[in-house]
Amino acid sequence: MDMQSIFFALDPFFIAPYRWISNPDMAIWMGSLVMGLWCVFAGELSSILIYRVNRAYYSRLNEKMVHMHNLSIEAIKIKDKANFKAANTWANEYFGKVFFAQAAFFAVSLWPVPFALGWMQTRFTGVDIISIPMISLDFGKFSLTNLSTDFISSTTFTLGYAFVLLTSYIALRYLLYKTRKFIPVLRNIEAMREEDAELISDLKSWEELSKAAPASKPIQQTKENTVTAG
Repeated sequence: MDMQSIFFALDPFFIAPYRWISNPDMAIWMGSLVMGLWCVFAGELSSILIYRVNRAYYSRLNEKMVHMHNLSIEAIKIKDKANFKAANTWANEYFGKVFFAQAAFFAVSLWPVPFALGWMQTRFTGVDIISIPMISLDFGKFSLTNLSTDFISSTTFTLGYAFVLLTSYIALRYLLYKTRKFIPVLRNIEAMREEDAELISDLKSWEELSKAAPASKPIQQTKENTVTAG
């Protein structure tokens, strides 16, 4: 089954909100708002599922990253260059894995957006949603000897379905970010992530090296007793 067949099968479900309002200008915004809500919901659900399935693996990566980083700090304290290089290499390796794991959790929440845009392309290609008047200058018609305004013309810059969907999606995504702690399921997921983040609190800072370094004692200069000749 190709994408066109999938779009055709889902078309009655996706197009329904666009028919709730008879006014076409309002209908495109209403339908895109519902589509954006579906994108946020489907993306968030996908991200939660991926996180729950891979949480144990992600926690192990965090533990190993913190452990190796702390080992490198301890090696520096005792001036063990060989062990520092080995531990620091592994710490960087695990840091990269943790970073890309976090990026994957975020990226998986975005997949509904290109899918929705693909369906909207089959329905709204060539439909101008917003038109912005602009001034166009054709300097090929400009002449200093004939100071006319023929080189100035008006044109229109149009925005289509992508602008409407992305605007709706970004607004809904921001609203979810502000209210997710009040939603029971998302609140539980946030609690899990905060629990995982506590591992990072055990990460030793490079500032500890300066604190651990013994303070250099000031050199005390002794005054020589001068013997005065009597």
